[in-house]
Amino acid sequence: MSVVAELLEPFPFRQEDLEHGRLEEGVRHTLAHYARWRDGNPAAVGSHVEQYTAQLRAIAGRHTPAAALLRGVHPPRRRRELREQALLELNYFGVYNLSEVPDPADVARGEVLARAHARTVREVVEGIERGRGVAGVVESLERRFPTLRGVPETRWLAERLDRLHRTLPETVVQAGAMGKVVRTLVGVLAIGGYDTRDAGRAAVREHLTRILPGAYAYGAAYAVIDDSFQDLPGEHMLPRERDRLHRLILRGLSTGGTIDPAEVPDHPLAEEMHDLYGIALQVYPFGTHRHLYHAAESMYLAQHRDAARRPDELRDGGLEAAYPDIFLKAGLSRVVANILGRRRLDDGFYARCLNTIFLSQFKDDLVDREEDRQAGRMTPFTHPGDGRTNPLLDLFAYDAYVVEQVYGGDPVAREALTGVGAIKLATHLCADPQGTLRLLDQYPVTPEIAGFLRTAAGVPRRVLPQLTTADLRLKREAAAVMGRRDPNSVDARTFVLDRLPRINEIVHNCHAEVNAAELAPILAYTMDGPAKRLRPALTLMLAEGLGVRGDMPESLLGAIELFHTASLIFDDLPAQDDATLRRGRPAAHTVFDEGSVQLAAISMLSSGFGMLARLDRHYPAHRVTDVVAYVGTVLGPQRLCRGQYLDLRYARDASPVTGEDILEMYRLKTSTMVEAALVPLLMLLDRPRVEIELVTRYADHAGIVFQARDDILDATASSEQLGKDSGNDVGKANLVRVYGLAQARRLMEQHRDAAVDSCAALPFDTRLLQGIVEHFAARGR
Repeated sequence: MSVVAELLEPFPFRQEDLEHGRLEEGVRHTLAHYARWRDGNPAAVGSHVEQYTAQLRAIAGRHTPAAALLRGVHPPRRRRELREQALLELNYFGVYNLSEVPDPADVARGEVLARAHARTVREVVEGIERGRGVAGVVESLERRFPTLRGVPETRWLAERLDRLHRTLPETVVQAGAMGKVVRTLVGVLAIGGYDTRDAGRAAVREHLTRILPGAYAYGAAYAVIDDSFQDLPGEHMLPRERDRLHRLILRGLSTGGTIDPAEVPDHPLAEEMHDLYGIALQVYPFGTHRHLYHAAESMYLAQHRDAARRPDELRDGGLEAAYPDIFLKAGLSRVVANILGRRRLDDGFYARCLNTIFLSQFKDDLVDREEDRQAGRMTPFTHPGDGRTNPLLDLFAYDAYVVEQVYGGDPVAREALTGVGAIKLATHLCADPQGTLRLLDQYPVTPEIAGFLRTAAGVPRRVLPQLTTADLRLKREAAAVMGRRDPNSVDARTFVLDRLPRINEIVHNCHAEVNAAELAPILAYTMDGPAKRLRPALTLMLAEGLGVRGDMPESLLGAIELFHTASLIFDDLPAQDDATLRRGRPAAHTVFDEGSVQLAAISMLSSGFGMLARLDRHYPAHRVTDVVAYVGTVLGPQRLCRGQYLDLRYARDASPVTGEDILEMYRLKTSTMVEAALVPLLMLLDRPRVEIELVTRYADHAGIVFQARDDILDATASSEQLGKDSGNDVGKANLVRVYGLAQARRLMEQHRDAAVDSCAALPFDTRLLQGIVEHFAARGR
C-alpha cells in the first residue's frame, strides 16, 4: 500500500513488514492517515478528552472523605470498586499489552482473571519488599506461577538479576532501572500466562520455563541500552567502545551470527549485552525467529536515532520528523514482548499493536519532560515548538484515533485507554498543579483539553496515593527497593566507572591549578587523556571497605594519579620502552619534544609530593610525614626505579633471565604502584600493622596479576584492543617468553588466588579489592 495512494485506514502491518525498510513506509502511512483523521474529526477528539475528564472526576470522587467513610461502613462497596478497578486494568492489559480486546469468554470470567492479574503484581511487590530485592522477586514469581517453583531457571534468574543489579551504573540504579527490568520480566511472563490460560499444568510449565530467560534478557537489554548507553556521559564508555558495541549489536540482530568475546569491548555492560544476545539465540534461534530479530533491530535503530537526534536536525522537518522513530520504538517494544511471550500471533496482531502503542510515548514524555530537559533529551515535550506540531493535542488525539480506527470504536477499548490513561496522567499532573496550568499557555489547547487540565490541577493532593495501577505500583516499588545497594557489593569495574568523572575532575584540577607555563599543554595532554584511573580508584575501594564515607581528600587521589602518570611517561621514552601509543593515543614524546616531556614528568612528581604535604589539613602531621617518607621510598632507587632499571637491563643484556627475575621486576615496577595506592590511606587512618602487611601482600600479588595479564595480552591482542603498542614486549624478558602462554596463565591465576586469600584475612569488607584483582586477571585491555 502506498503512502501517497490510499489513506483509508491505518497501515495493515504484517510479520513480513518487520524489516526496517518496510516498516518505515507503513509508519509514514499511518502517521499521514492519523493527521488527516485528527484534523477532520475534532468532535471525536473532544468527546474522547471529555471521557478522560469524566474518568478523572470519578476517580477523585471515589476518594473523598465521605466516600472513604461509606467504604468503611459498607464493605461490599469497597469490593465492587476493587473489582471494577481490576477489570479496568485487565482490559487495559489486553488492549495495550496484547493488542486485543479480551474475548467474551474471558470477560465472563473477568473477575477471576482480574484478581489474578492484580494479585500477580501485589505479590511481586510484597515479595520485593520482604526479600529486599532480587530474592524477593524470584520468591514472589514462584508463588504466583507455581509451575516455576523449583525449576533451574528461577535459580538462574536470581543469579542474573543479582549480577545485573551489581553491574548497572549507580545513577541508572537510583533512577529505577531495576524496576523497569522487573516490570518487563513480569509483563512477558504475564503475556505467557495469558497465552496458556486454557492449557494444562505441564504445558504452562513448559511454556513459562522456556520464555523466562528471554523475558529477563529483554528487560535487562532495556536497562543496558535505553538507560545506560544512551544516557550516560562519555566517560563511562569511550566513544570508540560505544561505536564498536553499536556495530556488534547491529551485526548480531541482522545476521544471528556468533560474536567472539574478544570483539566485545572490555566493559561490564558490553559483556552483559553479549551474554543477553547469547541467551536470546539459545531460546529463540535466529532461523526460526528471524521476525523477532528484525523487530529488535528496527527498534534498536529507532531508539539509537531518537537518542542521538539534536534540536537543529528538526529545524527543517519540524517535530513531526521525530515521530516515525518514536512510533517505531514504542510499537516494536510491545511486538517484541508478545513474540517472546506468546506461542503464536494472529494475522491482525501486528497492525493492531504497531498502530496502537505510539499513544503511550506522549504520556511518558509529558510525565518525564523536566527530567528529559535537564538531561538534554529531545522529546515532543522538550522540543521548543515550531507552530506546526502540538504534542499535547496529539497525546489525546492519537488515543482517540486508536479507539476509532484500530479498534472500531469498541467501548471496552475506549474505557480501558481513557480510564488507565487518566490515572497515569493525573499521577503527574495532580502533583504539580501550577506546572499543569502552565501547559495552558505553552500549547494551543481545545476547550476539552483545557477542562481536563484544570480538573487535574484541582484534584486534592491527598488523592495522589490512590492514583495508581498495579503496573505502576510494581515499577515504583521495585525501583524504590532495588534502587539501593551496598557500594561494596558492586562490580569492581562499575565502581571505578561510576567514580571516573569525579576522579577525572580531581586529576584535571591537579594540573590546572598549577602555573605550569610552557609545560601546561603537556600536563593537560597526559593527565586529561582517556585513562582507567585504577590507582586512585583502588584508594576509593579501600576507603569504601573501611567505611570511610566522608569526603576523601582530593590531594591524596590526585597525588597517586600524578605519580602513576609520571611513571608512564618515563616508561614510554625512547631511552626506556620507546612506546608510541599510550591510553589509546600517541605517547607524549611523539607529540611534544622529548626534553619537555621529561621535565613535565618531573614536575608531576614534585607536585604530587606537594599535594601529599597538604594532607596535614585532614590528618595528624606525623602521619602525613610518614606517608611522604613512605611514598619517597616506593618511588625511589630501591623500588620503582630499580624495577625499571631491571626491565632495561634484562632487555639489553644477553645473559639468561629466569622467571624469578621477572617476578622481582614486576613486584618493583607494578606491585609497588598498587601498594602506593592503598597503604597511605591505612597509614593516615592509623590502622594496625597487621592490616598494612596484609594489604601490602595483596598489592604484591595483584601487581603480578596485572603485569602477567599484560604479557598475555601483549602476545595475543591487537594494538586497537589494548590502546597501546601490542607485541612491544616480544623481544623483552616477560613471563610468556620465559614460561610459555599456558604456564604464564597458571602463574597469573595462582597470584590472583593469593591476592584473594590476603583479602579474606582482613577484618573489613574487601569485596571490591577482590573483584578488581579478578578483573586484572580477565581484562581484555
